[in-house]
Amino acid sequence: MQPFSTHTGMSTAVDTRGLSQDHVSKRMRVELAGGESLEARLHELTVCERPEEPCCGITYVLLSSNRSDGKKDIGSAYWMAFGEIEKFEVLGD
Repeated sequence: MQPFSTHTGMSTAVDTRGLSQDHVSKRMRVELAGGESLEARLHELTVCERPEEPCCGITYVLLSSNRSDGKKDIGSAYWMAFGEIEKFEVLGD
């Protein structure tokens, strides 16, 4: 499945928090609004037609996390909404 463009034919653009197709497959550190910090490999950006749709976000493979509750497994794929992302840093390929 091809990820969508970050801009639609409509006048409203989705806020991807600065993430773009150039970041796909990159290893990065992501800080989330809830205080979680994780290292992940970005698998896919999903941008829907309207920003309020719940499918706007990223799919990533978790490499490490500061969570200690065991709710996420290292090496597994997860999805998160763009709105959960506070900031990110590209660490490498």
